[in-house]
Amino acid sequence: MPKNLERWYPIIFGLALTVLYCSFFRSKPLPSSLKDIFGAATTLSSITIGFLGAAISILFAISSTNVVKQMKNANNYTVLINYLMDAFNWSFLLLSLSLLGLFVEIKTFGSWQWLAFGIWLFTLLTCGLSSYRVIRVFAAILRATN
Repeated sequence: MPKNLERWYPIIFGLALTVLYCSFFRSKPLPSSLKDIFGAATTLSSITIGFLGAAISILFAISSTNVVKQMKNANNYTVLINYLMDAFNWSFLLLSLSLLGLFVEIKTFGSWQWLAFGIWLFTLLTCGLSSYRVIRVFAAILRATN
């Protein structure tokens, strides 16, 4: 995948899918099970944060391998760290917004409820795509070690 596309696709696709969802479903009421959805997102983002922490630990543990040395020489190591931190940040933002959604009734926002839900949905999608990007890069590293 080209570097620019790899760098920006979580945000671009997250935004595009959010705009599509809001365009098609804005006239419909928000799901009645929002609290359950926010609860599931809280769990999901917590697991993602744990996974990313483990990934950073693994990366630290294999830092003396030839593959990581080659990545450092090619300046790809910094890119991987940046991807990890992006996914970490999006996961923490998703966790924060989901926890907020558990305590604040979003349906009381009136006409602004779709904006609030759209921001949360964008964060969910971008978090998922950022995490997937990290998994893809780690898979490439694992393939290169063979």
